[in-house]
Amino acid sequence: MAMCVASSLLIGILGQTQDRKVPLHPFVNQGTVGAQQHQGNNNHPRHGPLMPTFKFCRISGTRGNGIAVPSVCTFEAAFKFDSTESPHYVYNVTGDRDNNLRKNKCLVNNISYSVVFFRSLSRIAVIAATTMIISYGLIGGSLAQAAPVTEPAGINLGDTSFNDGFSRLSPGWVYQQYFQISHFNAITGASGNVIPASKNINVNAIASINQLVYVTPYRLFGGSLGATALLPFVDLAANPENPSLNLKANGFGIGDLTWGVFLQMPPIISGGRPIFTDRFEFDVISPIGSYNKNKDINQGSGYWSIAPYYAFTVLPAPRCELSARLNYLYNFSNSTPASGSPFSPGTYTRAGQAVWINFATSYVAIHGLDVGINGYYFKQFTNDRVDGFAQPNSKVTNLSIGPGISYEPYKSTLFFINDYFPIVAKNTFSGFQLVFRYVHAF
Repeated sequence: MAMCVASSLLIGILGQTQDRKVPLHPFVNQGTVGAQQHQGNNNHPRHGPLMPTFKFCRISGTRGNGIAVPSVCTFEAAFKFDSTESPHYVYNVTGDRDNNLRKNKCLVNNISYSVVFFRSLSRIAVIAATTMIISYGLIGGSLAQAAPVTEPAGINLGDTSFNDGFSRLSPGWVYQQYFQISHFNAITGASGNVIPASKNINVNAIASINQLVYVTPYRLFGGSLGATALLPFVDLAANPENPSLNLKANGFGIGDLTWGVFLQMPPIISGGRPIFTDRFEFDVISPIGSYNKNKDINQGSGYWSIAPYYAFTVLPAPRCELSARLNYLYNFSNSTPASGSPFSPGTYTRAGQAVWINFATSYVAIHGLDVGINGYYFKQFTNDRVDGFAQPNSKVTNLSIGPGISYEPYKSTLFFINDYFPIVAKNTFSGFQLVFRYVHAF
């Protein structure tokens, strides 16, 4: 990873272009389904067998080898020289495998990294402003403590990682399957210390999460419009060694439905290779999942949530990438809060608002294989509420980091393995998470 950092500093003087394979991104919310939180280049590119290929050639010449770019279509960049025009780039997009190309304009050559920076910064500023308006427009306030409140299970905590800013640009379908294993052995309090009664608990969650993504033929602001839906199937088990804790899990069932729309922007090209790409998405979590108000741990949340995000990938050097997904979470009220212990009828709760970031960096180790580090940082910034009263010290904080790999065995297919270990955990379950992900473009 040191090479990634060093290469970003040296990007201004890099002259060669070993091209980087960029796998199909995992572009959309997947959903952390498990035990709910308690309380809280010039033209010498390298071929990447993945689905879309990014190819470089003279416009009148034969196609060369190329960098795999995460769009399910063929994405071809051509460096055009002739006696009448200055060098510039065009790209061609096709949705079929016969390579019937239709031309589209590409971003101009020699785009500086300052342009990338300001483009990214301006978008983040818009998102931040919108988030503040939503936050301050929807909050209420006061105090008391009574019922457990949980953040929704169906949010993406680390399930997407490398090259997250990329996605398909041409119309078509993508299927993603996430297989997630989570094991929790403690519950932490507001200080981050393990609650004594929760020591050596054994809470397990195994989830099979199915996601469909459709990219439409419609474009907006130069980007491709799409829609997605995601549905988990989850098996939950809780076996606390301390019988006084008596956690009750809801067994096997479906999780909440996450669905939304997104706008994928085309990558910025400089020096014959992509250096930046990004995506906006607005997701809704619908509470259709299995939910038993007499259980402590459920697949569903029992309430609606909205979860917009902004994802981007920067490629400071041909074999290196850095990705992040900036998320915001707003939760609506739950009129039937779940708990293994009965509480007063008519009680309603609302989990606090939160922001979090999924972050990752990877390096092309060998052809088709990327290795890297991935993590997420979740921060709840308003207290939970019970019957309209704010609950002091109820904010959740969670930082987890671990290793990851992605493997591209052949065109249009990708595999990811990402592991996460807790670094900081406050007001939540603490344990490890392992995510296997399969991506296939049709």
